[in-house]
Amino acid sequence: MLSHVVTTLSSGLTLIRVPMPAVKSVTVLALVNTGSRYEPGQWWGISHFLEHMVFKGTESYPDAQSLAASVDAVGAKFNAFTSKEYTGYYVKAASEHLGLALNVVSDMLLTPKLRQEDIDREKGVIIEEINMYADMPASHISNLFEQMMFNSQTLGHDIIGNKETVSALKSEDFRNYMTKWYGLKNVTLILAGDEQVLDDVVTLDQIEKMFQKGEGTRSDNIVSGDHLGTEPVRDERLLVEERKTEQAHFVMGFPTFGRTDKMRHALSLLGVILGGNMSSRLFSEVREKRGLCYYIHTDTDFYHDVGIFGASAGVDPKRVEEAVRVTIEEFQAVGNGKKPVTASELKSAKDFVTGKFVLDLEDSESVAQYFGMKQLLLGEVETPEQLLQKYLNVTLEDVEAVIERIIQPGKLRFAVIGPFADKTVFENLLY
Repeated sequence: MLSHVVTTLSSGLTLIRVPMPAVKSVTVLALVNTGSRYEPGQWWGISHFLEHMVFKGTESYPDAQSLAASVDAVGAKFNAFTSKEYTGYYVKAASEHLGLALNVVSDMLLTPKLRQEDIDREKGVIIEEINMYADMPASHISNLFEQMMFNSQTLGHDIIGNKETVSALKSEDFRNYMTKWYGLKNVTLILAGDEQVLDDVVTLDQIEKMFQKGEGTRSDNIVSGDHLGTEPVRDERLLVEERKTEQAHFVMGFPTFGRTDKMRHALSLLGVILGGNMSSRLFSEVREKRGLCYYIHTDTDFYHDVGIFGASAGVDPKRVEEAVRVTIEEFQAVGNGKKPVTASELKSAKDFVTGKFVLDLEDSESVAQYFGMKQLLLGEVETPEQLLQKYLNVTLEDVEAVIERIIQPGKLRFAVIGPFADKTVFENLLY
C-alpha cells in the first residue's frame, strides 16, 4: 500500500519518509513524545500553552505575523495539536515549498522566542478557550468524564490546564519544559507526500541542517514508563453536573487495557458494531427506533497503560432516563450474551474499518500522522497492510473474549450534564 524509510539522524532525531505516488504536496510533521499527563501540578496546561507559543515568533520568523505571512504566501497550511501523551506541529505545502515547510517546523520546535510579554498576552486567549469549552457541554462532558475516571496527577486533569496554572506560567517554565522534553531523541519527524521530493538526496541534507538549530542544551532522555504515574483509574463511577441546558449530554464507559494489548483490534471492531457508524446497534436503537438523541456513538480510546470503551450521546433531558437505560441495555445485552455479535456484524465491521482506512491514507497529512504515531507511541512502524491484517484476523471468539474481559457488572462509569438536581435516577441505572 505505502512504503516507508526510517532513519536515525546524527542528532538522535528519528526521521520517517513515506513517499506517495502521484501526490504533489508534502506534509512535514514533528511529533514530540510528551503531553499533558507528564506535567507536574504547577505546570498543568503547559504542553498546550507551548503549542500556542511557537506561533508567536521564532528565530527565522520573529513575530506571529511574519510566520503566518510566510506560510500564507505559498498557500500552505500549518497547525499544531496537543494530547495527553503527545504533541504535534505540522506544515502541509506544495512539494516545491518543502524547504519552507522544514524551516517553519524546525523553527517552531527548536527556536521559539517565548517572550514573557507574548506569554502574558496569550494567557487571556487560553483562559477564553477554557471558558469556551466549559460553555460547550458536548465537549465539556468528555473532560468531566476523564476527571472522574482518572487520577488527576496522570490522565485526569484537562489538557488545557486550568485558569490558575495557566495564569502562573513564566517564560522560564516553558524553557525548562522544553529542555526536559524537547530533546531531538524524544522527537519523531515525518515527511509524507511527493515521492520525487522525498527520495531526493538533497532532502536528507536539508533536514540534517534544519534540525541543528537551537542551543543544544536539551535532555537526551526518552520518555519511559516512569512518567506514567501509578493507579491511573479511580473508583468513582458517577458524576452529575446540574446545568440548565436544552440538551443533556452523557458519557459512559468501562476501563480497558492500553494501546499495545493484543485484544485492542477486537475491541475496536466491537466499537464499530455497537456504535461506530449509522448502521450500528446504538444508532439504530437509540436514534432511529426511538428518536431519543441527535448524536450517539461509541468511544474507544487507548493510552499507554489504560483505555476507555463506552459511548457518548446528546439527548432530550425529558427523556434522558430512557436514553441512558436503552444505551446501557445494549452494552448489557452484548455482555451477557442475550444479543451476541454475529458473523455478519463482524464482517461488516471489518469492511467498514478497511474502507475508512483506505480513504484516510489518500491524504499526506493523514499518512504522516499514521506512520508518526506508530513510531512515537509503539516504538516501531506497523505498516497499513500489517494493521489491516490484524483486523481481518479477529474472530468471533476474540470478540467474545474481549467482551467478557471488559463489559463487567460494577465497572461502568457514567457522567452527565443537564438540568438534573437528583442523581438517584442515574445511580439506579448503573449496573
